[in-house]
Amino acid sequence: MLKKNNNYKQIFFDLDGTLLDTAPEFSRSINNLTLKRLNKEISFNEIRNLVSDGVGALVKLAFGVSENEEEFEIYRKELLNEYAKFYLDSSLFDEINKMLEEIEEKGIIWGVVTNKPKYLAEKIFEKFDWHKRTEILICPQDVFDKRKPDPSSLNKAIEDGGFNAEQSIYVGDNWRDSEASVNAKTNFAYAGYGYGEKNSIKTENLQIILESPADLLKILS
Repeated sequence: MLKKNNNYKQIFFDLDGTLLDTAPEFSRSINNLTLKRLNKEISFNEIRNLVSDGVGALVKLAFGVSENEEEFEIYRKELLNEYAKFYLDSSLFDEINKMLEEIEEKGIIWGVVTNKPKYLAEKIFEKFDWHKRTEILICPQDVFDKRKPDPSSLNKAIEDGGFNAEQSIYVGDNWRDSEASVNAKTNFAYAGYGYGEKNSIKTENLQIILESPADLLKILS
């Protein structure tokens, strides 16, 4: 499924579960809250499997509250505040640094398109000095709070990069990433090493499957 193509000019990445291994910090944050409020812990695997679905899914897992319920926003803010204490402890997945360096050596533009709040994503960029390497960091706050699978954030990244959708790849581990990519008409690469479930993504969207970050380099002639 790895087909070389020298027409790719820009590559955009999801953040959690694609570039960054954030599950340990979310697990710590959630269990700090559930132990305090409910005297219970949630398993790491349950949390890891939902990280790419966003904070809303984690709130529902931890507290059984969905987005249309009155208490949801209280729990969401509480979780984000707790997570903000630890989020900069997250590490990159293996091979990410080497992969980004080789992309840059090939002259390919790269950036990040994430549903993560901008104030957190910007600090992560600073931690890894990515702000010195790319100007493309698109969060919901940049597109009137529209979130993937809405294509607005990816469309903005495509425009900012300067090439068209056919010359672009979006790399992500979640069905939201896949659908955003389809909606924006970019090529989609599934990060199979991340948090998402392969069976949650439509078969026709699985043309490029990455078993490791280094696999991305194999399709770049």
